[in-house]
Amino acid sequence: MINRTQVITLWIIFLFGMILHSLLGIFPLFWGESISMSQEQIAKNPMESSMWMMIFFFLIPLIIIVFTSFIETKWYRITNFVFTLLFTLMNIWHLFGHLGESPADTRQIVLLTFILLSGVMLNIVSFGWLKKK
Repeated sequence: MINRTQVITLWIIFLFGMILHSLLGIFPLFWGESISMSQEQIAKNPMESSMWMMIFFFLIPLIIIVFTSFIETKWYRITNFVFTLLFTLMNIWHLFGHLGESPADTRQIVLLTFILLSGVMLNIVSFGWLKKK
């Protein structure tokens, strides 16, 4: 039986995974290691746009979690499903970005793979919720 609780739970897992991904990136600071980006990386992705992108990736799931708690209309279930697909596609793109790094951070790969799997589960559950009469 697919219900809003499953959708909300999977969105929370997906969101926690994204937050852990960000935290895992800064953990080396606690051991005195540098996590600075190269000038080339900064030029491609300035801090201002990166911060707005992070707000988007964290705020949208929070909004969806709140809306899912109160709205069960067809248009909203479609909106939720579209966002699950969008976030899963972005997660795939991000995972391949990490796989292309040299050296690849195995911990991030494992975490992003888990996030991808939870995202696919979210897609499946959201699709079932969408089809529910």
